[in-house]
Amino acid sequence: MKLQLVNLLLFSDKRKNFLLLLAEGPRNIDEILDLLQVSRISLLPHIKKLKKEGLIVQNGDVYGLSIIGNILVKKARPLLDAASTFEENDSFWSHRKLDSIPSHLLKRIGDLKGSQLLEPGLTHGFDLFPELINHFTGSPKVMLLFSYFHPQIPFFSLELAKRDIQVQLFLSRDSFGRFSGDFRDTGEKILAQKNASIFVYAGDPLDIPALIAISESALLLGFFNEKGRFEGQYLLNFEPRALCWGKELFEYYLGKSEKICSINYSNCS
Repeated sequence: MKLQLVNLLLFSDKRKNFLLLLAEGPRNIDEILDLLQVSRISLLPHIKKLKKEGLIVQNGDVYGLSIIGNILVKKARPLLDAASTFEENDSFWSHRKLDSIPSHLLKRIGDLKGSQLLEPGLTHGFDLFPELINHFTGSPKVMLLFSYFHPQIPFFSLELAKRDIQVQLFLSRDSFGRFSGDFRDTGEKILAQKNASIFVYAGDPLDIPALIAISESALLLGFFNEKGRFEGQYLLNFEPRALCWGKELFEYYLGKSEKICSINYSNCS
């Protein structure tokens, strides 16, 4: 029976990684073996199958995708990236409330491939976890969305603004209630900075992620679990396409928020 192309693409990590590598351009065999960290003898049977099905072409020691192979790999890549994204942190994704992500970005969830799972837990107490500080204090622009309240959010946002960093702080209605009640003076100081803005989402806090934080070089994401609780787990990603994905998500919610002029929650629009 003729080997199905779907099986050929999906059911071998060696073939999958080989095809994805060739999608970046033709490679000679030594370069392929080095980048994939596989032996020649283990890869040759897969090369033979792919050549037989017309998915790759060979020119001496150089291999590349055929026209058919290029079409199939481009079509399969979003699926493969999405599968890798979920597999890398399966315990995180399997119990998360993902309906807060719009459908057009859910289709591109594979853009988050390569994310690191962070579990600061209770070890930092009331301090913000180091990743937020280390990767955000030197960025020219920072986007912060919090649907839960952390007592360091006001001070951290003000500190960023004082460093001439452009700050967009997005809070849920409940978070802003805590912010404006217990940290009113700090909030007014943030709003007095020309490079800082505060936005409030008036809907249900569970309709937005727990955390979106984006700097020039890093993306931090946190989601509620299926029961609507935040477990203090985050994903950290430095890849350019993940940063673009995070910015689009942030801007999607920004379009559903109100920009405030004062801590009394008057609308600027």
